[in-house]
Amino acid sequence: MAEKPLWDRVVGGHFVLAKRSFWPNFFSRIVARLQWNPMAIDLAPDARAWKELPAERRDRLTALLAGFCVAEDAVAEHLTPFADAARGSTLPSQESLMAWVFFLQRRDEQRHAKLFDRIGAEVLGLPGETAEDRRAAAREHVPTAVLELFEERLPAMAAELDAGRTGLGDGVSLYHMLLEGVVFDAGQRALLDDLADGVLPGVREGVERVERDERWHVGFGLRCLVETQPSAELLDGLVERAGEAAAAWGDAVPAATRERSARKVVHRLHAARLIETRAAA
Repeated sequence: MAEKPLWDRVVGGHFVLAKRSFWPNFFSRIVARLQWNPMAIDLAPDARAWKELPAERRDRLTALLAGFCVAEDAVAEHLTPFADAARGSTLPSQESLMAWVFFLQRRDEQRHAKLFDRIGAEVLGLPGETAEDRRAAAREHVPTAVLELFEERLPAMAAELDAGRTGLGDGVSLYHMLLEGVVFDAGQRALLDDLADGVLPGVREGVERVERDERWHVGFGLRCLVETQPSAELLDGLVERAGEAAAAWGDAVPAATRERSARKVVHRLHAARLIETRAAA
């Protein structure tokens, strides 16, 4: 008997499910297929090539890679309240399964944090004996807007969820739709475009693997919004903030890439039938 397809359709590279009874198992199966070891990627050629890159290119790549050093650690740290909020919500899907998928995502984020810490230490040469020391050094190279999003707004949202002062839809809108779906999307696309010449093969391989993980994370977040059915006000605010989120990287990400990542918010919400067709024009 042929295996059932894992998704009904794919929009903008992200999985969109329609079958409510099937979707938690879908994400578990996706995660199982995407497992990889951040310690197995060979970064030695990258470390040798890094010193030969033009200074301007090194500065641009440093802003992006250092940004991911900080951001991936932040998302791994602050995901637990989202799972707790899912467990305490009244949702059409089984809340325990939904919380389990959040756990799977947290494991991904921890793997991403290890990868970018390795890149920071072995390629960028960030000083420090520990990952915490290197993150402190990385902050010196990260755009202020990225630090504000991941070290202020994300922890604040996690605290609100933990205290029960806000709902899962608000948390997912920030975490999955803006931070992962826009900021990470723009940064990953800029890195992959910049490294298309193969000069840093290990870094590019790692970013490709991270980007594949983030696809299902964003798809999961979108499905969470379908489950929670957020208000029109929340969805309108999400669309309005997309451009601001994409701009967080500043000049490290080309304007066209920022705009493309911001537009994806509208297309995802439209694909999930959360906003009207006319809003996706």
